[in-house]
Amino acid sequence: MTEIPLVRRIAIALLALTVSALLVRGSIASAMVTRGDDLGRAGDGARAIALYRRALMVDPRSAVAADRLTFALIMHGGSETARKAYAVAEDALRYAGADALLLADRGFAAERLGRWGDAERSFLLAARAARDPRYFHLAAQMARRGNDNAAARRHLRAAIALDSGYLPARAALRRLGE
Repeated sequence: MTEIPLVRRIAIALLALTVSALLVRGSIASAMVTRGDDLGRAGDGARAIALYRRALMVDPRSAVAADRLTFALIMHGGSETARKAYAVAEDALRYAGADALLLADRGFAAERLGRWGDAERSFLLAARAARDPRYFHLAAQMARRGNDNAAARRHLRAAIALDSGYLPARAALRRLGE
């Protein structure tokens, strides 16, 4: 039996490590998100954000890591972090498609930036993706801030169509004279 040359053994080992890393990166990112959640609950928002960022570096397609990072950035600071949060959500949506949580995160970031139209569209897409009246209600609030009462009424009616007992939408429609 002939011995495998050292260079070939190193190449095989590196290939095996690379394949292993690719196979487990989702699990590693998930573990980082879980640890970030623990830090966030413990009040260490800065370290949680750092872990969520690292999780996204390990698995750039992780919608969960992007959602946590976006939401933590929105909750953590002012307009600069809101811009970062908007960018993270926007990038993640390229991979995640119509992920309701990421769409809502982008909506919250747009709201923080005073971009009512962008926020309204994001919440509307989130509402449609999740079939959730709360997101329709948020879209209506953004339409109102943008002085579009007709759109606000449409969004509130859509919320009620999904859940006829959704009282916040009913109350908001009454305030709009309907």
